Amino acid sequence: MSQSAQIETQFWIAVVDDNEPVCRSLSLLLRSKGYGVATFPNGLAFLSREKGQDFNCILIDFKMSPHDGFALLQELRSGGNDTPAIMITGWQSPDLLRQALQAGFKDLIYKPMLDDTLLAAIDRVLPV
Repeated sequence: MSQSAQIETQFWIAVVDDNEPVCRSLSLLLRSKGYGVATFPNGLAFLSREKGQDFNCILIDFKMSPHDGFALLQELRSGGNDTPAIMITGWQSPDLLRQALQAGFKDLIYKPMLDDTLLAAIDRVLPV
């Protein structure tokens, strides 16, 4: 298989998190599993990305400024972007999972996260 064919069939994941070490570690993990990865330090940076830069899954941090994870997902959905999104957070709240699922997130993963837990969540939302 040619290199260009591999790139065309590769899944791409966006990581939107204002914690640079989290972006770096997730990027290393996901790349080691064969995913293409792009990181963004906040929702505005993600929304301002180049046209045509599409993703198969978006990992979105809950607490960011100026957009929190809920506001970013709402803006994406109102703009017609239906890419599966998984919320990642270090905040513990008994009702957060319900809120995230109602908002349209496919899952919620708490930091610090186990690699297998995150990878299983990603596998569940990617197309077969």
